[in-house]
Amino acid sequence: MAYLSQRALEAFQIVLECGSVSGAAEIMNVSQPAVSRLIRDLEERTGLRLFTRFGGKIVPTPEAHELAIEVNRSFVGLTAIEKSARDIRLGRRSTVSIAAMPALAHSILADTLADLLPHQPDFRVTLNSMQTHNVIRQVASRQCQLGFTAPTRHAHDIDLIRNVHLPYVCLMPAGHPLAACDVIRFEDFVGHAVIGYHDTTATGVMMERAFSQMNTPPEVVVRSHLATLASQLVLRGLGVSVADPCTGRLHAAAGGVTRPFEARTSFGFSIIRPRGTLLGRDLEAFDRQLAIYMSAT
Repeated sequence: MAYLSQRALEAFQIVLECGSVSGAAEIMNVSQPAVSRLIRDLEERTGLRLFTRFGGKIVPTPEAHELAIEVNRSFVGLTAIEKSARDIRLGRRSTVSIAAMPALAHSILADTLADLLPHQPDFRVTLNSMQTHNVIRQVASRQCQLGFTAPTRHAHDIDLIRNVHLPYVCLMPAGHPLAACDVIRFEDFVGHAVIGYHDTTATGVMMERAFSQMNTPPEVVVRSHLATLASQLVLRGLGVSVADPCTGRLHAAAGGVTRPFEARTSFGFSIIRPRGTLLGRDLEAFDRQLAIYMSAT
């Protein structure tokens, strides 16, 4: 079959809808002979008789009704594509994927989304919580457009957006004796049960290093790999712990107590993206909201 003109298909559809060539010409803002030529061209290219004349009016043939089903289906598809392109251009439609280590996915990023979505209701995101090395792998393979991982110098197939450093806070249950202190240090943990972290986490390594330098280190009664889980254990009175300040906000909101914590290191993470890519409008808005959230922490 010869190439079909999009304009001829449009004329065919409009003539069917309004029932006359003159009506179609007015809608298309062309002359009646121009519409007739488009219909005639379509008949020649399809080999179908699409209209007959009866009593001075044009009447669609059975073949025209059958062809109209396919034409309508095609136009619906084109309309959907045009709408999608327009929505993407205006930032009304987006599905992005973010990979993050659990300490961030369960606190900072969840709160950032809660702040952002009311202002960008069409923003669609997949938030994946995973171990640090998997975050790097997902971003490097371009399966995720943004990654939040432990501080890294890894340069293979990723670009570093920036490194972030936040001060630790001490987590305590309500009424704990250490709540009387303005600033908590590891030495203050002596005599108190401690909720620690696995040595596969940066916070766990930091705590174990500090405890190894103490003559009488405190007793670690439970170890976890998630700051949010450590908070839950602290809230149940099992001990005290440390965490990033964003988890600290969640802890305080749940009825716990937080105090500034003096440590030689800070809670740090890296924000990464696939090598050579741009964030796009939606992820830039997410990053701005994240910066606002952290500045208020």
